[in-house]
Amino acid sequence: MNEPSSFGTNENHPWYYNDADHPNIQPLFCPTNPQDSNSQWDEPPYKTQAVYQYGESAHLSSITLCMTAVQANGTHRFYNVKSLYGLTETIATLDAQYKATKKRGIVVSRSTFPSSGHYGGHWLGDNTATWADLQSAAIGVQEFNMFGIPYVGTDICGFNKPTNEELCLRWQQMGAFHPFMRNHNAITQPAQDPAEWPTVLAATIRANRFRYSYLPYLFSLHFVASLKGGTVIRPLFYEYPKDTKTHDLGFQFLWGSSMLIAPVVFEKAMTVHAYLPEDDWYSLYDYKYGQLIKPDYQTFPAPWSSLIPVFVKGGSILPRQKPNVTTTSTRDNAFELLIAPGTKFSM
Repeated sequence: MNEPSSFGTNENHPWYYNDADHPNIQPLFCPTNPQDSNSQWDEPPYKTQAVYQYGESAHLSSITLCMTAVQANGTHRFYNVKSLYGLTETIATLDAQYKATKKRGIVVSRSTFPSSGHYGGHWLGDNTATWADLQSAAIGVQEFNMFGIPYVGTDICGFNKPTNEELCLRWQQMGAFHPFMRNHNAITQPAQDPAEWPTVLAATIRANRFRYSYLPYLFSLHFVASLKGGTVIRPLFYEYPKDTKTHDLGFQFLWGSSMLIAPVVFEKAMTVHAYLPEDDWYSLYDYKYGQLIKPDYQTFPAPWSSLIPVFVKGGSILPRQKPNVTTTSTRDNAFELLIAPGTKFSM
């Protein structure tokens, strides 16, 4: 995954142990004994998150090279450049794509670094089919936009462990509003494509049609971000920094400055308790579509058969198209403008 892999590092009996085809392979062991002067690289004085997840047997060299390794003709220690692999691989791959096709390409990496957003996107890695990870997904896409990587998404419905109908449905609904949208799970897990459940299929079609309708707006946000930097998905406090109620709304987010999304992230919930900042907001989903909604905290209905709560800010003009079954077919349809009047603006 965007770095030198050596599955079995520091293991007495790695997966290739006693392999009849390769009987002389020696396991790779790195200097992790504190008495060894070179252990400062594989066992730095601070503990990383891996210790809390995997225990004291976890090392920075697990599943990769020893941190003491040197590269670039001995000028760089692996300890110092390991985190750059994702970035440099993204740059090289994007360049190769263009040289091969003479067209703009898309590169999505699991490993990124500051400035990676200039060259590619990021997906948040192997999550698990749990409600906690669905909630983390809502937060993660906002965080990576703040890191300067706007094209980001998660493994919808969860990568590890079997998902379930309700969780997958809610994840599909929210995932339709992530810049990078993909349902993906481990090969050993049960199928979880939307067609596995009629309810999930119906909810996915509805959410995807909304996404396809507003792809011109989403594309425009990416275009502006590519020229000027900034975010595509953003936290509410980006637009309303003086409103302290927006400072702890990790599950709500904005598309640009004009569209507010409040996904369902709790099990068995059929409503969303959401906050609308002081502004003019119009409903864009099944509940009171097109009607002006009062700001402040409110509870909005969110049954399985509905879109999740979505609102457009008054004073906004958004491009959209009638959706079709593919992005290419959608692109052939005429453009429309959604005009949301604001009390502070005159037509």
